[in-house]
Amino acid sequence: MNIVRRTLTTMASSRMKSWFPTTSYPPIILAPMAGVTNPKLASEVTKAGGLGFIQGGKDFEPESKGVEDLENQLAQARKYLGLGAPANDDASTLPIGVGALTLAPSTKHFGETAVPILRRHRPAAVWLFAPPPEVPDTIPSVVKALKSGSGSGAWVPKVVVQVGTVDAAREAAKGGADIIVAQGVDAGGHQWKQGSGVISLVPEISDLVHNEFPDRDIAVWAAGGIADGRGVAAALALGAEGVVLGTRYIVASESDADALKKKAIISTSDGGKTTIKSQFHDSIQGTTFWPGIYDGRAIITESYQDHENGVPLDENVKKFKAAKESGDASRIVTWSGTGVGLIKEELPAAEITKKVREDALKVITGFKSLI
Repeated sequence: MNIVRRTLTTMASSRMKSWFPTTSYPPIILAPMAGVTNPKLASEVTKAGGLGFIQGGKDFEPESKGVEDLENQLAQARKYLGLGAPANDDASTLPIGVGALTLAPSTKHFGETAVPILRRHRPAAVWLFAPPPEVPDTIPSVVKALKSGSGSGAWVPKVVVQVGTVDAAREAAKGGADIIVAQGVDAGGHQWKQGSGVISLVPEISDLVHNEFPDRDIAVWAAGGIADGRGVAAALALGAEGVVLGTRYIVASESDADALKKKAIISTSDGGKTTIKSQFHDSIQGTTFWPGIYDGRAIITESYQDHENGVPLDENVKKFKAAKESGDASRIVTWSGTGVGLIKEELPAAEITKKVREDALKVITGFKSLI
């Protein structure tokens, strides 16, 4: 049996297919992005054979708007997927995932506020990101809350933990992760301030999982700068079992992203030159709640150029707010990965998902002529 045929055989028996039965190979995953993802977008990705995620936020205080919004989003996703309202004895799984930021103090309430909602709606996976370094038991405590539970037909989701370094991957595995997202520094949005690209990070984390946790059933997903089928095929070759796209879905028709941000992404090319990783992006828009070990990659704007030229932050913020109020997109923060130059048009999420998957399969089977 040649390599290509073995690859196709592996597709049929993929662990991802077992865990997420509605997915097609290779699994294309929608990253949970605040201000972008929503129940319709996530559902369209899932219906096209991918795995959609909604963003469940960071506010898990009792009776908070964040908790109420989580309930509403999951209820909407059920409607989009034709599943109706959940029943107490309903053992079916909702074939989307939920993202949760674990950086806020309110994460200590996750078990009492978020878990009952999640248990009722039964999403297939819960994606955790950004634990504060000063609270090392954050991920293990959330994993414990998600997996505790009991009885016959109990809901036990796959727990996804996003990391940007090998050490963080090791801690995620120790903390109970089922899936580790190896996020390279080419990624758009928030990530580890110091890290590496997927080409070295994914195989090293894959080796870590295989060598240090041989008795655990842990998968690795790749994220960071991947925007088309070629990137997906490359990520699979590096050892990933699923591939995460973020920036590519910002311009999906169903995305909540502002039209100005979609336009900025479609009109930007040469992502290594036109995007930058910096904590400045949060400073200019006032989202400074992120721990210091994280920064974010966004398209370079006039605000960032002023920052580089020494313009004081308070003056820069005034310019930023004035531009925003006037509808001027020259200073808006648009999170974007370095793959931005591969994104040329706005398309429905289902079309993006299918095209990326089909292009990846063409690359994989194309190697047959070289064997």
